[in-house]
Amino acid sequence: MTKPIKVVEKIEQLLADPWAVDIEELWQQAAHNPDPDKRQLFDALHTYLLDKRQEQIINEKHFVI
Repeated sequence: MTKPIKVVEKIEQLLADPWAVDIEELWQQAAHNPDPDKRQLFDALHTYLLDKRQEQIINEKHFVI
């Protein structure tokens, strides 16, 4: 049972800092992975990280103005 916990920890680390992730690599996996379930997963991760990056940029812009 420890393996799933490690996987969850890795995913949480991945999602903790959206700027630390190679978003291009996620996009490539979403576009070209042969497994349709994995493509959906990578697409969801890509979308999530894009949203988080945009949210941070918008919030930073509001503080600058």
